[in-house]
Amino acid sequence: EEVVELYRYIADEKNIAIRTAFSGDLQVSADPHRIRQVVANLLDNAIKYTPAGGTVEIEASQEPKQVRITVKDTGIGMRKEDLPKIWNRLYRGDESRSQRGLGLGLSVVKAIVEVHGGCVEVSSEPGAGSTFVIYLPQST
Repeated sequence: EEVVELYRYIADEKNIAIRTAFSGDLQVSADPHRIRQVVANLLDNAIKYTPAGGTVEIEASQEPKQVRITVKDTGIGMRKEDLPKIWNRLYRGDESRSQRGLGLGLSVVKAIVEVHGGCVEVSSEPGAGSTFVIYLPQST
């Protein structure tokens, strides 16, 4: 939640609504600093690639044996053929080349999530936005 508050100001400046849904006290078996970094990277991208008037949603919920974190935006989206490449260091899709950044964020997201025994999935449609879903093991 604290990461969301940090990005709310940036979203407000771009006239982007941030909606949140967090269910209870979620316990993950992970380094909290690194998970904040993951969420920050995903929120930064979502805000960066969502036009004014758009929406970014972040949800976190408990599932059997894992916690699910979802970041969904109404941004520019990505082509299906680009999705496998977005995890590569320095990769920038055609639509994202006009934006600032190095192209490292998503490779870092994937590495951190996998080191913590989790996985990350993405779905996207050009012109409709992207959805990133992270699964992390719950603490026992």
